Amino acid sequence: MNPERLQLKGMLAESKKNFRTLDTEASGLVILIRALLNPYEDIKNLDMDKVLVTVQRLKEVSEEMRTLSEKIKRLESEFEQ
Repeated sequence: MNPERLQLKGMLAESKKNFRTLDTEASGLVILIRALLNPYEDIKNLDMDKVLVTVQRLKEVSEEMRTLSEKIKRLESEFEQ
């Protein structure tokens, strides 16, 4: 296998690893948001600052995952050629 294909294979593996890590983080953030937005708690007692920070991080992670997903598709198509 030539060096360029090996490099491409490494980039693809690294991107997939990063995607899985972000996916795990996103799942944890969703669980945390659900806990923070307890529907049985009085609305005045909710820590909306924590909710806001957590939702903002989830948005960042989601955008990173979308970018990585596109990169993975591109790398896979290049690797198949």
